[in-house]
Amino acid sequence: MNKFLKISVVRPGKQPIKTEGVAMQIPSYDGLLGIMPGRKSLLSLLNPGIVSITAENGQKTIFATSGGFAEVHNDVVTLLCDTIITTKEVPDVESKQIFYTKDISSMTDSEKHEYLIEMLRSKIEDETEE
Repeated sequence: MNKFLKISVVRPGKQPIKTEGVAMQIPSYDGLLGIMPGRKSLLSLLNPGIVSITAENGQKTIFATSGGFAEVHNDVVTLLCDTIITTKEVPDVESKQIFYTKDISSMTDSEKHEYLIEMLRSKIEDETEE
């Protein structure tokens, strides 16, 4: 069994993000889904939410997605995302923002972007409080 997941995050108009991890969590259609090396093949819809990738040293990388698809096969994970917001794209956080999953189907691209930023801000603050 392989010790790492090879992860590619593909998004329209941008270079894919390629990384490795020992575990990850994705917001699948049926709820949060944990993925580790050795997982059986999977194809799933992604809901809006937070993707978390854990490196071998325990460091986590997180980003928000507005949805898309996830494929897992032979320890290779490919996420095809409509939109993603990385932590580098989040302005400084001044006050705690609580988010609730919303129906984003009627949102404009600008509204989706702002919603994802608020979702990611909340997750960043949760992670730094632990």
